[in-house]
Amino acid sequence: MLVANTGKADHSVFIPDIIKNADEIFIAVAFLKRAGADLIAPLLEKRLAMGANVELFIGTDFFLTDPAALESFLALKDRHRACKIRVADRATATFHPKAYVSRRGDQYRSLIGSANLTGGALSTNEELSLCVDHSVDDPLTTQLIATFDRYRKSPRFQELDSLVLEQYASSHAIDARERKKYEKARDNALPSAFDLRVIENWYRLYRADAKAMSDLTERKQRRVDALRVQTAIAALAGTRLNATTKATFQAHFRDLMTSNGGRHLWGSGDIHRRGSEALDHPKEVIDLFVVGRSAAAMPPRDGYDVIRKAGEPIPGVGLNMATEILCTFAPDHYAVYNGNTVGALNALGITAPTHPNFRAISPPRYEKLCVTIHALGRRIGGANFSETDAFLNWIYWKVKDGRGQKESA
Repeated sequence: MLVANTGKADHSVFIPDIIKNADEIFIAVAFLKRAGADLIAPLLEKRLAMGANVELFIGTDFFLTDPAALESFLALKDRHRACKIRVADRATATFHPKAYVSRRGDQYRSLIGSANLTGGALSTNEELSLCVDHSVDDPLTTQLIATFDRYRKSPRFQELDSLVLEQYASSHAIDARERKKYEKARDNALPSAFDLRVIENWYRLYRADAKAMSDLTERKQRRVDALRVQTAIAALAGTRLNATTKATFQAHFRDLMTSNGGRHLWGSGDIHRRGSEALDHPKEVIDLFVVGRSAAAMPPRDGYDVIRKAGEPIPGVGLNMATEILCTFAPDHYAVYNGNTVGALNALGITAPTHPNFRAISPPRYEKLCVTIHALGRRIGGANFSETDAFLNWIYWKVKDGRGQKESA
């Protein structure tokens, strides 16, 4: 029979049934809490008083077993010589079974699955176990007897006594104290939103934002225009670099990165601040667009590596510009990565490299970021990385303006 914590027949019902009227009881659990001890200790005492043999093997890994629960079992053991309780030392391999086995004459009943002797496991957690009746001649019986015999002989188990209990309780107290410090530091370091279902709320608000939808429509057209401009810049590589060519290059380049004398066709808002330095290096930047066009046909790790090597020596060229070039040439394969991307991903609970520059973002790291942003795009039905970037940029400004957390809650 399958046992789950649904309805009335949960583990808190089946475990006492395993113990009831048993001549021998064998239990092995990874974790023991007070609720588990309170449930079965009276039942075990009743069987011990009727002449049954009881043997428990209890794990202590991660200090999740409650010393108070062990203390109640130690009192039971001290009252009944037929009660054996062994505690597993912490080791490299976690002691992790959840098995409840009993014998009545020649018949056995076993409950084996995921439930420890804890309050949650008994009734509220999502647990799943199998309850099986088997005879003394059944192969399962032989295997279970052999398993418990192996535990019995294992050097990692100690017989529970006052000294073992006190030693464990002392370590448990230290762990509890240090765990609180760790959990406080962890909670302070973790992003405030770590449930990715929050994306659905963000996207619902995004779709309801009329201005954002209007901007998205414009962005789609700007990307088409940006592709034409990038292609035109790359085509300048075959012409003589004179005053006319330089002026053409600068006009095209301003069209991409700024609205101050250009059309601001790229989505990045402040790329002109540093990128304007590149206006004074027409040959190198023109060659960069040629490289970018070829790199965009490669897998993201390789293409990014190529454009990073080409762009890093050029003043004014950084990660933001390089990924804009790649995304414009190949929006299905390359993600834009800049400070806005970092802020938006953090708002979604995804820790991203906080310094969006060539040195911080290696080719493998950029490839992984593309995979992450692509997965985000699939969740929102984004047609390509450019559309996903628009969504991330919108989130960034919502959070920056202080409206995001309240609206997405």
